[in-house]
Amino acid sequence: MYQYFLMVLFAITGVSLASSVKIVRQGDEALVEIFGKYDRKKLEPGLTFLIPFVETVAYKQTLREQMLKLPPQQCTTSDRVSITLEFIVYWRIIDLEKASYKVQNLKEAMLNMLILSIRTQIAKLTVEELHTARHQLNNTLVEELDTTTDPWGVKFTRVELRDFAIGTKAIKPEYSDKKEAQKLRY
Repeated sequence: MYQYFLMVLFAITGVSLASSVKIVRQGDEALVEIFGKYDRKKLEPGLTFLIPFVETVAYKQTLREQMLKLPPQQCTTSDRVSITLEFIVYWRIIDLEKASYKVQNLKEAMLNMLILSIRTQIAKLTVEELHTARHQLNNTLVEELDTTTDPWGVKFTRVELRDFAIGTKAIKPEYSDKKEAQKLRY
């Protein structure tokens, strides 16, 4: 009878000890909750021991730069031309606590803010200005998105306009004059 009791006791002890060992990789960070409440405990890279059944890792995320996949966006320029834009967006988490507790679904919220900002900025430009103002457009989007997502602990590092098309025809720099834009206008 005592043998079964000791085996169960050793099994429970072994499982709880194994679950209390946490390894955080370089470039990552984890937040620990004590009985479901965050008490400002962060796990830095390396090996850490948690109190079994009391402390749990609530959120674990990389602090490295990440790419946000943005589907091609349909926008309308100030001269009423419908265009499709492709952007490449890089971002990183600055404050894991804010990114975990200040917004419910971080990536979806960032994607929605990004789409709204892109459409707002494109509506201010004409097709001709789109090629010459690429650098300015990218910088404006980064600044605007940084301001918007600062409460979430996120920093946008780069927003780059990869390409754009009017209808099915991709626009090259040599075709960006007014006559070409008027021909392709809907």
